[in-house]
Amino acid sequence: MEALETKENALARLFYETVREIPGVRLYGDFTAPRAPIVSLNLAGEDSARVADALWEEYGICVRAGAHCAPLMHKALGTVEQGVVRFSFSHTNTREEALAAARAVRSLAEE
Repeated sequence: MEALETKENALARLFYETVREIPGVRLYGDFTAPRAPIVSLNLAGEDSARVADALWEEYGICVRAGAHCAPLMHKALGTVEQGVVRFSFSHTNTREEALAAARAVRSLAEE
């Protein structure tokens, strides 16, 4: 279990480190503390559902978009209307997939 957790967190960290400097990307959460292998973000003022659709349609990347059954969290983050795009990493994901997802985010942010 520890090896799986280590792999999942490494993939999430790789993705985070790759997208954090992209102009227009807003990341949510504390990346200095232990956390689940999940990265939530938004692209400028784009609707999270539109971003999720583009990731799926253009890149074959499946993410979760919206409010994630957490209205109080979204109220605190100021994302009630926009929601967030959530990338969840698993031990079945690969380094190449994490980097491909980061490239897709960069491409969408540049549009």
